[in-house]
Amino acid sequence: MHWSSFLRRAWHALAAGLCLLAAQAVSAATFVVQNEPHLVHAQALVRAALDAAGMQATFVDAPQGNERRNLFQISHGQTHIDMMPATPARLRLVRQGQLRMIPVPLDRGLLGWRINLLLEAQRDKLAKVRTAADLKHFSMGQNVGWMDVEIYRAAGIPTKEVKHWSNGEFAEQMEAGFLDLFPLGLEETLNYFLPHFRKHYPQLTVDPHILVRYPWFRFVWVAPGPETDALYTALQTGFDKIVADGSFLRIWAQHRQLPDARIYRERTVIDIPNPFYDQTLVPQRYRHLLIQP
Repeated sequence: MHWSSFLRRAWHALAAGLCLLAAQAVSAATFVVQNEPHLVHAQALVRAALDAAGMQATFVDAPQGNERRNLFQISHGQTHIDMMPATPARLRLVRQGQLRMIPVPLDRGLLGWRINLLLEAQRDKLAKVRTAADLKHFSMGQNVGWMDVEIYRAAGIPTKEVKHWSNGEFAEQMEAGFLDLFPLGLEETLNYFLPHFRKHYPQLTVDPHILVRYPWFRFVWVAPGPETDALYTALQTGFDKIVADGSFLRIWAQHRQLPDARIYRERTVIDIPNPFYDQTLVPQRYRHLLIQP
């Protein structure tokens, strides 16, 4: 055997081995990802984006916690991907290079339409409310660390942070007179939260009189560090692809349901400002995804 032929065969064998190792590394990529029942659509979109970019990945569920814990986990690399609303704290970490953001609106802007949960016995409590000033006479509850707290407080609306809420526990504080309202996203409330809460607290219902609206977007967030560089690049590429080819909207429609148009027509819409950002936080290439009822 000629020495040059031997070298060629050795090089081909080495290259094949490296390709196999690379393929195994890709197939073995495991990421800790936020996984909660109301985020099924978000995780499906993340998977679709990775598939579109050609990146194989296994997801492991991240520990559940409030926003402060979520932010600590992802900024320290304990969680690799989460799907949370944009907050001043998150945007600040992005600017500082301690967090990465893919600003695709996973909830299509519907997260900024808020409907109030309240006790069935008090369902007409907001019947005479017409403006944000009228809401100053009621106390709202929100989870610890949610940016909504600062939005409502900036509008002069009394807002209390509630530690336990995910099963509707705030109903107990309503019955004790400590809270009047607990606003959540319109679409997620009608399709998930209200039926879920009523399993534990059947006395809860939604207010039939008003909707509150402000800019509020759920994005994809990626932990910093070289171990997530390829993941971040794949998600950027993949989301651009599935938005451009229409897959984003098809997948979204498989998991989410648009609220009936009557929900908007039959309620007074009260706009309050988000003091931290506006619609322009969503890049132009994704802005057509936003729903305008």
